[in-house]
Parts: sequence; C-alpha cells; structure tokens
Amino acid sequence: MRKWRIEDSEELYNITGWGTSYFGINSKGHVVVTPRKDGVGVDLKELIDELQLRDVALPMLIRFPDILDNRIEKTARCFQQASEEYGYKAQNFIIYPIKVNQMRPVV
Repeated sequence: MRKWRIEDSEELYNITGWGTSYFGINSKGHVVVTPRKDGVGVDLKELIDELQLRDVALPMLIRFPDILDNRIEKTARCFQQASEEYGYKAQNFIIYPIKVNQMRPVV
C-alpha cells in the first residue's frame, strides 16, 4: 500500500473543484486559504491554534472578505469583456443576493 499524499487529500475532498485557487493543502497537510491577490496564504490550523491560545472557543466563524471582493471584481471584469466583445452598450450593475449574506459590509 502506498503512502498517503497531499494530492490524495486534494483529490478526495475535491479542493480544486470548490476551492477556486483560494484553498489548498500545504506540506504539513493543513488547509491553507489564500484570500488576497498578493498570494500570501494562511494556515487555518495554525490560525485556529493561535485563536484558541487567546481563549477564542470553537466552533468559530472565519470570514474572508477579500475572496468576496475578488469574486465580485472578476464577475464585473468578465461581464465588461463580454460586453466589449459582443457590443453590449447598456449600463450594468452587479447584483448580489442579499439572502445569501445580509451583513452590512457585504451589502
């Protein structure tokens, strides 16, 4: 039987399918999130360990507003490119379903 590899975990959990390059597994086998364009990743296990040392209890909610910003920017950029390619001249606005996230910073 062969030794378990990081690639096996990535395949098992389909990280490339849902992580859209924001999530991955590092050499320690920990989940890493890379929410910003600068490519700096955050080891989620190390983050949680640090927060627990500060008496933050589990479960905890960790938000990544940079991912949301990036996805909205990408959607706008893709629509702009398609508008130029197909000669679409009308004004457009990105609509984000409030039911998904009603937090004021998101809306």
